[in-house]
Amino acid sequence: MYAYIVTSIKTTPHFQLHQTCSAPNFDGERITLCTCKHKDRATFHPSGDLHDPWKNVWVAGLTSKSEYPSRSLAYLMCVECSFLNQMKLWCYLPSDCRRAKSASESKIGDLFEPKAAAKNYPYNPANYRLPVSDHVHSNTWHSDVMQWGKRSQPHRLLLGQVAQSYRWMHVKMILNPNAIGVSAHHKMYSSLKEFIENLQEFAP
Repeated sequence: MYAYIVTSIKTTPHFQLHQTCSAPNFDGERITLCTCKHKDRATFHPSGDLHDPWKNVWVAGLTSKSEYPSRSLAYLMCVECSFLNQMKLWCYLPSDCRRAKSASESKIGDLFEPKAAAKNYPYNPANYRLPVSDHVHSNTWHSDVMQWGKRSQPHRLLLGQVAQSYRWMHVKMILNPNAIGVSAHHKMYSSLKEFIENLQEFAP
């Protein structure tokens, strides 16, 4: 169970949860995590499966401590499978879903449409269509396609299961303040049960 802070999800005065960036992406009726937490997705192997180190791992996104209420649960998903690069995920998803998530169509899209050359060179940004001019990652999108770090490791792109993906539009639950460090950006839990035991209902 991997829980992390999503700084781009903001709470409104009416306790709505509003995504302002591209990760996680909720479009196309699937949850994907492709353009944030590159280091964690590249170096963590929570499932123990070397072929798919994120398969069947639960992922939870929480608001930051600066939001009110802090550490609100914004989404929860069980990873169906993870992908080595943008081309593989693009080809896996149905056309309507990938179009909804396309960075060439949406300023918060998290998928980059591959050109033919991406089949042989999937980590070269030149082999993908450019994002729209006002895309939230317009200046940094190359890092979403390229491998991560000095050792050039793939940062796995995570796709949530259809039946076990949940998104909250209003604050319903918050994480116990002691369940994650004040300045922590993420935390691993031994199980979903342990994580849930540290949640509490929010009453405005």
